[in-house]
Amino acid sequence: MSNAAHESRPVRSTPTAYQLQAAVLAGRILDEAGNSEASLAVSYDQLATGGLYRSQDLQAGHVLLQRAHLVVIKDSNHVPTPTLLSLCSLPGDVAAELLLQELMLEEPPLWLYAAVVDDEVRWENVPEADQEALEQVLEDATRREALLMSVGRTLDAVQLAEQGARGEEFVVELCQAHLRGRDRRDLAAAVSRVSLRSDELGYDVASPDTTGHRHRIEVKTTSSASVGRVEFFLSRNEATVGARDPGWSLVAVRRNRDDTLELIGWCSSVNLVPHLPRDVSAQGRWTNVRLSIAITDFQPGLPLDAHS
Repeated sequence: MSNAAHESRPVRSTPTAYQLQAAVLAGRILDEAGNSEASLAVSYDQLATGGLYRSQDLQAGHVLLQRAHLVVIKDSNHVPTPTLLSLCSLPGDVAAELLLQELMLEEPPLWLYAAVVDDEVRWENVPEADQEALEQVLEDATRREALLMSVGRTLDAVQLAEQGARGEEFVVELCQAHLRGRDRRDLAAAVSRVSLRSDELGYDVASPDTTGHRHRIEVKTTSSASVGRVEFFLSRNEATVGARDPGWSLVAVRRNRDDTLELIGWCSSVNLVPHLPRDVSAQGRWTNVRLSIAITDFQPGLPLDAHS
């Protein structure tokens, strides 16, 4: 094949069904206690596959397992993780699907972030070669879409958790700086990121102001580009705590494109209540809601400023 023909071939990041099945076979060869590379090589040569899989196919499958972090090396032995042992006990097609999911979570393809948006898959953003590979693994279009949605939601949750943690630390530092700047270093030491102890309290940061009045702050960090609005998720528990606690407030932080953080401002629960959903019956209760609040509903600075 000419170099020009090779360069024109579309790049595919999704392994084929054949490659995934080879990886599942390679996983089933592994002993729970682990195998040396030499013993694996012998096993690959001796495995009866009816000529369907060559030794090098199984070796390539083993590499897929390592990329998915399903095999770890201990004392020169290749040891399967509990997840891999469980996966390999399943039927081949199911195991291949789950392996693909694990691999995409460990190595998310760049197109995934453009393909999975909100609650839909935009197939026009999935390269043709990857669409073909996905169709090999999952013939049913609904299952293909469900797989990508599941991976996308999981990655979003991880990203949101990391972004939220950064935002909380940022607000802790702002509260401490606020108190130190007003010559209350003693109170700055009392600022606490309580979400590290529990995420069921309905707020993330506890901080006094210069008078000693204690504030309970729920931090929302957003990277939304909506002009003039702040978008974030709010849980029912957070809304309930905010409605009952006069010392509660929500502080919004924006993550900019250069990855820097910027304080947007704060608001009380009064500003949020009109936007919250209502339960339509005793059989259905909302638990989380995505809100889009006008930036004009936020006061500049920190809630500590209102009392100091």
